[in-house]
Amino acid sequence: MITASGIDLYSRSFADPDLFQFSVRGGDNLHTILGRGAFHADLTKVGIGRITLQNGRETLPRLAAPTVRPDKVSLLGWFDNDRLPGIRDVQIQSGELMYLGRGMQSYHRISGPNEVASLTLDATEIATAANDFTGRDLVVTPGSVVRPPKHQLDRLRSVIRFAIRASKSQPTIISSSQPAKRLEQAILRSMISCLQHEDVHQDTLLPGRQAALARRFSEVVEANLDQPLFSSDLSRMVGVPERTLRKLCQEQMGISPSRFLALRRLHLARQALMQADHHLTTVTEIAMGLGIWELGRFAVTYKSLFGESPSITLRQQ
Repeated sequence: MITASGIDLYSRSFADPDLFQFSVRGGDNLHTILGRGAFHADLTKVGIGRITLQNGRETLPRLAAPTVRPDKVSLLGWFDNDRLPGIRDVQIQSGELMYLGRGMQSYHRISGPNEVASLTLDATEIATAANDFTGRDLVVTPGSVVRPPKHQLDRLRSVIRFAIRASKSQPTIISSSQPAKRLEQAILRSMISCLQHEDVHQDTLLPGRQAALARRFSEVVEANLDQPLFSSDLSRMVGVPERTLRKLCQEQMGISPSRFLALRRLHLARQALMQADHHLTTVTEIAMGLGIWELGRFAVTYKSLFGESPSITLRQQ
């Protein structure tokens, strides 16, 4: 639990993408691996007063949809990355940050190994802090990509790195009331400077209707994974023409509706296989429970993505 005057630390490495996703704050964000290979991730979460800092590193390409709670806002930055994410068919550039407002969901497609840092806190608290520090309201469009001046971005990166290092190497000192409060204030000031500077560049990437339709599409997929689904079924349940749905998925996620559906089923099948008792269930039962009827094709695509057959995954548990 995060306290108002101290620092809480969580740090762990993962070889299982599902366990990694479960440990990310909230635990309900979509996370689908897009490439084969050995998965490895490191996650550090630091509670600094009112702020939750998360720093994650992953090795494989993936599609994720981080979701902010209705009472929270979040600032995301991708540091020291050669492969920055694509968000709604737009490639994030070096030196850019993304601001997510209350309850927002944003689809991010990463093409390879990456590192991301997020700073999350109550929407009312960042608004109050902005007034306290600058005497002005915080005016930034939710879903915007911002490009702060380099010195402001460097300062934010520096204070994030310091918070992670200090929480690991000097936990007793840094977790006391006054150092924790000073660190919280330093992070808040850096966040607000990046968001409220006069030269900030804003480019809204998540118009309300498209974002709402993308969320509706993912909800339809999740609610109907136990039955065969075709593009016509998906477009009818979402309430848009097939052409519109294809364009929407390509813009928001970078893949087609059918590819998204296939990846979700493969990912959930792996999760179920890893949790099942091979004495009590079979690969066929798990696959059919997820609406997968072409079992031969399923086995081939599963092995291509995860590097082992479904039966081996089941027997290993």
